[in-house]
Amino acid sequence: MFSPITDKDGRQVFWPAFPPDQFQGQLDDAFQRRLSDQRAALALDDCSFYHTFLHTNGQVLPGAWDLRGAEEEYLGRIDLAGKRVLELGPASGYLTFYMERQGAAVVGFDAGFTTVIDLLPVKEWDMYAAKTTHMHMISRYQNSWWYMHRALRSRAKMVYGDIYSLPCDLGEFDVATFGTILLHLRDPFTALAEVSKRTRSTIVVTEILNDAATYEDRAVMVFDPVGGEHPTNWWALSPGAVEKMVKRLGFEVTRLIYHTQKHHFGHDMSRPPLDAAMFTVVGERP
Repeated sequence: MFSPITDKDGRQVFWPAFPPDQFQGQLDDAFQRRLSDQRAALALDDCSFYHTFLHTNGQVLPGAWDLRGAEEEYLGRIDLAGKRVLELGPASGYLTFYMERQGAAVVGFDAGFTTVIDLLPVKEWDMYAAKTTHMHMISRYQNSWWYMHRALRSRAKMVYGDIYSLPCDLGEFDVATFGTILLHLRDPFTALAEVSKRTRSTIVVTEILNDAATYEDRAVMVFDPVGGEHPTNWWALSPGAVEKMVKRLGFEVTRLIYHTQKHHFGHDMSRPPLDAAMFTVVGERP
C-alpha cells in the first residue's frame, strides 16, 4: 500500500495508491508515521509549492500564492487557539502550519488514493490522461506539504479521500476551512453539506472576488467562468452565494471580510505577483 510509484522519468508519484478500507483509520498515529516515512527522503526537486514559505534555514520557497502577513484576513480573523480544525484542500500547507502556530490541532483533507480532483470535460482531451497529469501535479503539492511538515516538526495530520463522502471516523471539528477550493469543485454545496455535518461551530470559506462577486447581495454562481482549456475552474461564486449556502446548512450568523493576497496569476512564476481581490465568509452556528 505504501510502495512509492515512479513515472516514466523515474520521479516519485504517490498517486494512485491502494487506499485503506473506506478511507478509514488514517488518523491513527501509526498510519500518519507511515505516510510521513514514505516521504522522508523528499527533496525540494520533488516538490511544487502552491504557497510561498520561509524555510527554517532562511530560504524563501516561492509559490503561486503568498499569504504572509495577511493570514488573519484570509481565515476571517477567527480565534484558533485550542480549536480542532478540518482544512479542506491544504495544498502545500502554509495555512495548516500557520493555524497550528495559533494553537489549533489541524487535520488536512485532500484528494488522493483512488479519488481524483474534479475536471471539466474538454472535448479534444483524453480526460483519463488529463486526470492522471493533474493528479501528478497535485502529488507534488502534497509532497511539499509533507516536506514542510517534517521541516517544521508539525503535528498536523493528513487524510486523503472523497470530499463528497468523508471518512466516517474523522470525528467532529470546531472549525472547517475552505481555502479557495469551492471554485474547483463540481458540487460546492454538496462538499459544504458533507463537511457541515462534522463541524460544531464555524465554517470559513475564502474565494476569489471576481465579476460574479459584483452582485454581493445576490446568490450568484457563474459556471465555467474562464472557459477554454481551464478544466479546474468550475465556478465563480459571489459572497452572497456563499453566505446563503452556509446559512442553509445551519451557520446562520455570517460576516464578510474583503482582503487582497499576493498571487502570480496563471501560476506564472516568471511574472511579478499582483494583488488578488478576495473575500472570506465566516459562518457560525447560533
